[in-house]
Parts: sequence; structure tokens; C-alpha cells
Amino acid sequence: MIFAAQAGALAFLFVSVAAAQPTRPVDPGEMKHAERLQTEAKEIDSGAAKAATTPDGQKQVTTAIANQFKVDPSVVTGLRSRKLGFGEATVALALSQELMKRDKTLNQQQALDQILAKRSGGQGWGQIAQDFGLKLGRVRAEVERAEKRVARLDRMDKSERMDKGDKVEKMDKVEKVEKVDRVEKLDRSGRR
Repeated sequence: MIFAAQAGALAFLFVSVAAAQPTRPVDPGEMKHAERLQTEAKEIDSGAAKAATTPDGQKQVTTAIANQFKVDPSVVTGLRSRKLGFGEATVALALSQELMKRDKTLNQQQALDQILAKRSGGQGWGQIAQDFGLKLGRVRAEVERAEKRVARLDRMDKSERMDKGDKVEKMDKVEKVEKVDRVEKLDRSGRR
């Protein structure tokens, strides 16, 4: 009987604490930003997958993202080792930069750790931003800039492959012409 009364009091306490938690209304604009942020992350992953088909390509993508956020490439590599795609790593870096602007006492790693702790807890990017009081507009702008850099790498890689393909094609044509010339010379001389 005493145990039941204590359990009831404890349940009441949990419900009271949960009810006392402030719930901020979700701004529809922020919801759109959060949805678009997820799309941007996927676009970065897609572009990175195309550009990073070689170890050198992966290094270029890693360096491009690191340069965008003025961090050492090892930070991006560390995020990737945590099983984050290039897109999610980019969003985490953008959010951590905004968090550092808001809380000047945090360094890059502390801000990233706080962001990633919430993310691993199952929260979406919009909820994480809301919890820290961050606006997603600036975050999205930085992620979009990174996405453009990664897309540029993919385009450069394609043009290099095409240039190499053109060179190979031209070499093949030269070889074919040389073979034809040799055959024609042999035919004219009557010898084979």
C-alpha cells in the first residue's frame, strides 16, 4: 500500500515536470528550412559520391568542406568516421558554427559534441536548432555554399574524365591512321 502511494506520487511528479517543460511553437519558416536542409544534405551526399569515386576525390571533397567551415580536414574525417555522410557532416559543422557564435565560450569540438549528442538522441536538425535557439536560415546558406563546392568538384572531375577520354580517343584515331598508312604503303609496294 505504501509502495503504491509512493509510485503514484512519483508518477505525478514526472507528469508535473513534463507538463512544466516549455514547448515553443514551431515556426513554419523554420520547418521549411529544416526540410530543405535535409534535402541539401542528400544533395551533398549525392555530389560527393560522384566526386569521391577515388581516394583523391574523397580527399578533395573533405578539403572543400573543411575549407568552407575553416576547420582542419581531420574534423571532417572524424565526422565521417562517426558514420555521418558528407551531407550530415556539413550540416553538423554549420550548426556548430552558429552555436559557437551564440555561445562564445564553446570551441569547435564542444559545439560539435553538443550537436551530435542531440542528433544521436534521435533529434532532427530543426529540433536541434530550436533547442539551441538557432535560426536555420544561416545554417542553410552555409550548407548550400558547401553543396555548390562539392558539385563544382563533381563537374571538374567529369570534365577531367572527358578530357582524358578525348585524349584516349584522339590517340586511338592516330594509331588507326598510322596502321592504315602502313597497310597502304605495304599494298603500294606490293610487299607484305
